[in-house]
Amino acid sequence: MAAMRLANLLGPDLEDALKTDPDALHDALEEFHPEDIAEIVEDLSLELTLELFTKLPDEFSADVLTCLPSELQTEILERLSRRDAAEILSEMDPDDLVDVVQELREEDEKLADDLLAHLEQADPEIAEDVRELSAYPEDVAGGLMTTDYVALSPERKVWQAIEEVRRLALEDGVETVYYVYVVYSEKLVGVVSMRDLILSESDQELGDIMSENIVSVRDTDDQEVVAHTIAKYDFMALPVIDEQGNLRGVVTVDDVVDVVIEEATEDAHKMGAVEALEEGYFETDLVQMFRSRVFWLSLLFVGGFLTTTVMERFSGQLSAAVTLAVFVPLIISSGGNSGSQSAALIIRALAVGDVEPRDWLRVLGREVVVSLSLGLVLGVLGFARAYFAGGPDDDPILLGVAVSLSTVGVVMTGSLFGSLLPLGIQRVGLDPAVSSTPFIASLVDVIGLLIYLSIAGAVLGVG
Repeated sequence: MAAMRLANLLGPDLEDALKTDPDALHDALEEFHPEDIAEIVEDLSLELTLELFTKLPDEFSADVLTCLPSELQTEILERLSRRDAAEILSEMDPDDLVDVVQELREEDEKLADDLLAHLEQADPEIAEDVRELSAYPEDVAGGLMTTDYVALSPERKVWQAIEEVRRLALEDGVETVYYVYVVYSEKLVGVVSMRDLILSESDQELGDIMSENIVSVRDTDDQEVVAHTIAKYDFMALPVIDEQGNLRGVVTVDDVVDVVIEEATEDAHKMGAVEALEEGYFETDLVQMFRSRVFWLSLLFVGGFLTTTVMERFSGQLSAAVTLAVFVPLIISSGGNSGSQSAALIIRALAVGDVEPRDWLRVLGREVVVSLSLGLVLGVLGFARAYFAGGPDDDPILLGVAVSLSTVGVVMTGSLFGSLLPLGIQRVGLDPAVSSTPFIASLVDVIGLLIYLSIAGAVLGVG
């Protein structure tokens, strides 16, 4: 309902409203979340969008600009005057501003430098924050953090701290006021939640009520570490410190949500044997889409040559007992499916910290028991199917035994590869998601064929 009302508002009357009464338009738009406005703005013409951004307050424009796709952000900033663009950017939260500038630098480095120069003139402190935060890679804590936080000395009184929080939130637009960080000579020595601050006696010092059991991350920690830490302790914000223990910034929970989505998307792509896409499906050009898929698909195709080689090697068994060929897809698919199941469970367990590479022996023990049980169930089904599938020259019992034993062996092999391979890959410092489902399936196909044709040859006495 809100989206429909907003669409009607930003319809044919928008241009007239911008010309006649932009203040009233701003008041109307303030009822909606910037994300909703940004969604509609994407469908407007660029000329109308530019007029909207220049006529409305900079703070409002900054909130909407933050929610737009990077390509549209670049288009808007290119077309706005440098002064107007810099004024809008100066109203952004530091971490969002850095993201915009970094994306802009990839598209138009000169424009990014020009805007930073105008920011330097308008607000040197903001420009310095941007340069400081831009020095960090995007996927570490320093690249996620904001420098908007409340930091006070331990001797400050509670009433003084409350007044300072109010002032910073109203005047400086501090992004998060969930916690007050207590610093001494720039070093983080304690933290006070807003709840504790409000409930404490007004004349108490922060040093008396602060918690010294500080959970923090280093500015060089990977974003996955940040996401795991903030989720584990259920914090709204997490302090970021440097090697010396100096407070450098805070990472807020909204940024961690973005990280979780990004990491989950990357893992999903890798598990499908696709290089992670930086943009959305429709925002990714066809050339990049081709590049993201061609390498792994080619590698898996070449890996499939091994399957052909195995079948050529056992062509004698297949010729002597043609019925064996009927069960090849059944056998290798059971191995690939069991391997994919195990891999999915272990990769997820690694991601959330339930399992570590050092737990490989415990994983091995559990997978042996579970995969043997699964193999026996499928083996019984395979025996029944093979018993009634044989030709007039086949022994139905021996054929059933060959299929059932092979199924047990292949399911166990697939499960063990699927569970242990991600552990080994993480142990050497790589992303376990690269042991993708297609990769494991292709590997188990080859081994499964070897197991099946070897067992069948021995049981049926062919080859």
